[in-house]
Amino acid sequence: METMPLSFGVLLGFLHEVIKQTKDPRQKSNGTRYSLREAILAAFSVFFMQCESFLEHQRQMQSQRGKDNAQTLFGVVQIPTMPQIRNILDEIVAEKLFAVFGWVYKALQREGHLKPYEYLGGLLVTLDGTEYFSSQKIHCKHCCSRTHKNGAVTYFHSAILPVIVAPGQSEVISLAPEYITPQDGYEKQDCEVAAAKRWITAHAEEFSGQPVTLLGDDLYSHQPMCKSCEDAGMNFIFTCLPESHPALYDWLSYLDRAGDVKTLETRQWHKRSQEIYSYRYVNQIPIRDTQPALLVNWCELTLTRESDGKVLYSNAFITHHLLDDNSVAQVVRAGRCRWKTENENHNVLKTKGYHLEHSFGHGQHHLATTLLTLNLLAFLFHTVLHLVDKTYQRIRKQRGTRRGFFQDILSLTKYLLF
Repeated sequence: METMPLSFGVLLGFLHEVIKQTKDPRQKSNGTRYSLREAILAAFSVFFMQCESFLEHQRQMQSQRGKDNAQTLFGVVQIPTMPQIRNILDEIVAEKLFAVFGWVYKALQREGHLKPYEYLGGLLVTLDGTEYFSSQKIHCKHCCSRTHKNGAVTYFHSAILPVIVAPGQSEVISLAPEYITPQDGYEKQDCEVAAAKRWITAHAEEFSGQPVTLLGDDLYSHQPMCKSCEDAGMNFIFTCLPESHPALYDWLSYLDRAGDVKTLETRQWHKRSQEIYSYRYVNQIPIRDTQPALLVNWCELTLTRESDGKVLYSNAFITHHLLDDNSVAQVVRAGRCRWKTENENHNVLKTKGYHLEHSFGHGQHHLATTLLTLNLLAFLFHTVLHLVDKTYQRIRKQRGTRRGFFQDILSLTKYLLF
């Protein structure tokens, strides 16, 4: 790929390039009216503009002026209808588009935009599964399912949506997803962990030379997952709860009685009250009671308001980062960043215009995953523009809310040709 400073044109060029490399699964026919390129770009434009009616507005402009913004901004020469887009994209495997995430990551790294995200000597990547489609009627062979007590079956799609996070950074940077697929003999949680392992295997080489710490909840903090991280050359900080790690907490009780669990207490002002940060930590403790047992480092934070003793936060983590009085607070702060994937990623995708849980179409094969991938790319492109484009930053700041910004963009593109 040609190296140019990141801009909307460069980002869109990445998508154009991956489309060129994607084979059209349809048989060649003189009756084929819309190209694969037009179907993908048209769907992407809907997500980027955050409005399903965007294409209809551009059809009206095309009929009146002979040109439209779908063509000038995105390169869509002929605009397919949404049913036509769904029919074409149902045959496209979502993974064909994943290269764009890697190219964007490399460009951000090359231009130094990831420097503010470096923490603990590398990047923090949080892994978290989320559900993006659910129905008791519509389903396909790629759906997971859950059977309720009354016998009803709910079919759903879910995915691991990895993002780069960092303390103090409000924006998260999306990486290629990993779709959770049904596996015989496994519960949903096992499917999610299996998907996380697949993601690590698929992308470890992409981060070659770049230290990475994976963040995750208690679901991940077991030996097989930790070993997968270790084998891939990645560190980890995973939530570690007593109820799911009885052997580890038995060891902790023994070490605590022996005086081998270290403690640290600090105080910080937050608004008008002082808060007490009480840390406990120990290095090299077995993660389980069966052999071979991986040795991990464990830490805990209890955050208390000094004025009334109210516990504001309490959690524990396991990691391979060495813990001491200088590092334990940093490790815990990194572990707490996992919540950014819910607040700055899932919440934005669900409630701030990307309509993550809205069914734009399910299809019989790959439509649901391909549409979500294009939606994630739209979110990634907006994030990158917010990081690198000064004009974009000024407009977003002046307009205020995200929703207001996109309402203005939609109004402008409805009546003005760019």
